Amino acid sequence: MATYRGRKTDICRKVGFNIWGNAKCPSTKRPYPPGQHGPNRRDGRMSEYGEQLLAKQVIRRYYGMLEKQFRRTFEKASNMHGNTGLNFLRLLEMRLQTQVYRLGYARTIFQARQFVSHGHVFVNGKPVNIASYQCKVGDVISVRDNDASKGIARSNAYEGAPVPAYITPDVPNMAGKIVALPEREDFPDFFQELQVVEFYAR
Repeated sequence: MATYRGRKTDICRKVGFNIWGNAKCPSTKRPYPPGQHGPNRRDGRMSEYGEQLLAKQVIRRYYGMLEKQFRRTFEKASNMHGNTGLNFLRLLEMRLQTQVYRLGYARTIFQARQFVSHGHVFVNGKPVNIASYQCKVGDVISVRDNDASKGIARSNAYEGAPVPAYITPDVPNMAGKIVALPEREDFPDFFQELQVVEFYAR
């Protein structure tokens, strides 16, 4: 399956800030792209297209997706009723790998993808190993009942994870139930989904 295999810290430096909140992220001290010309790339004024492209890249990188899959998700959102920007963010957020990340079973969105693909996750009592699987309201996401799967979740300190309001966690049973669709306040403040809508509408 296609996935980003480069250095994860370079992603933050390319977009200019720490998008995952990692305390050791080098973008905190060096908020510019890597390379000898990196410090000089932020001097010039960014065009409207550049701002829209950056907004798209931030959200795409945050969810650990490649461009083709990201664009298909946007096209699906644009065909739905309601606010395209919010629908788009909801589709991204309701992916199984994102839910695993939100529940704290993985420290990063990339580890969450691996955790799902290796068969450590159940949805409504059935194994699902597709990271892009679209979860729905009412779904119960749980860790596979074996020592290896539970050991990974414990090593990531899932008990103290900041679970969003739209998920009800069942910490003792290593599970969580989606009780509502995420609202705009459940997403990071630095997301600029309207810029993404404008980018794809060009």
